[in-house]
Amino acid sequence: MAASPDQQPWSFDVSSLMILVNEGEEEKYRLSQRSVLECLVLAPVVGLQTYIRSYDFLLDGAKLSYFSPDGVKSAPLRYMCLSNAINHEKLLEDRQYTVYHIPDSCGGQNTVTQPATGRYQILLVLWVLFTWTAFAGIMVFTVTAPDTTWVGITNCAAFTAWSVLLRLIEMTNIQLGKVHDAKITLPEKKDAVYILGRNNSAFVLEGTRHDVKYWTTRGPVYQKRTMGVPSWVWQTFTRFGSLLMLLFIFSSIPNGSTMDQVAFIVINGMAQINVLVGQRLNSKCCLARLELDTSETPDTRTEVYGFLVRRFKELDDKNDWIDASGLLPQTKEWREWKGETKRDVRRDVNVIYNEIAHRNSAAKQDPTVSPGLP
Repeated sequence: MAASPDQQPWSFDVSSLMILVNEGEEEKYRLSQRSVLECLVLAPVVGLQTYIRSYDFLLDGAKLSYFSPDGVKSAPLRYMCLSNAINHEKLLEDRQYTVYHIPDSCGGQNTVTQPATGRYQILLVLWVLFTWTAFAGIMVFTVTAPDTTWVGITNCAAFTAWSVLLRLIEMTNIQLGKVHDAKITLPEKKDAVYILGRNNSAFVLEGTRHDVKYWTTRGPVYQKRTMGVPSWVWQTFTRFGSLLMLLFIFSSIPNGSTMDQVAFIVINGMAQINVLVGQRLNSKCCLARLELDTSETPDTRTEVYGFLVRRFKELDDKNDWIDASGLLPQTKEWREWKGETKRDVRRDVNVIYNEIAHRNSAAKQDPTVSPGLP
């Protein structure tokens, strides 16, 4: 005879934890070129089922697109570390205009992939040490707490160990795409790109052509061969191993004690915190390799346009990048505004536009009034 609900032991439904907290954030973190320290964090991955899927997501790239006034072209931002840093540091939130410069010591293939130094690197070390200490505490709890069984101990240890191995394998196999230096025309020439935000915001990255190319065009690529082993072997190993780990978790945890399930929930909580903290530190380390040049809080879109037009006005005289990019509305007022803004770099761009708009409006009402600029 089945026990009544009042007599049945209380248990958790922990299977949903595998997808509970934003597996999309874990995927972004995977694309951010994690360092060895970040891989050695003793915390499980989030959304283990995503590691079973194809690695085609490496080709998706970022949602951000940049425009080059010098090259007069737009392209998706493929360097995911910078893309995530822009998002996490809210550099494109409303009323944010930011200009970063790539230092000469930060250009090149090797330096871009190295972890940043300084206080954020120290914070990363402290975070790794904290996770090791926390994991040791969780394991002591599972061993000494009453009612815990081999289910809790094995799942916490195996899931965490497999997660560390997964991160190390991906760090070794997924590298940034190569850029052929010999094919970069005038690599030391000054260059810049900008990204427009949703509302009164823009992000500008300046440096040499060589450095800007390294910071914008190189997306993650799964190496064809690592340590003599083909990529399909590595991918099969990680995907099949992740599947076995999932099957083990789903079959054992529901049959464990309540304390086993509590331990598993705590270890998954560490995984969620690690994604949040890890992405934030990764973003800080990324931007720490750049130099902040300008930070403004424009109140209107016109001010954002003014910053960009005046910063790259010499290039517009040469290649007409403003019209090519579609930055400004194709109206008579905006064409006049562009010319006046480039000629007088000290005047308020809002005042310039309002004067032009009022003058043209008056000209429509009174044909004797000249709509042109004085």
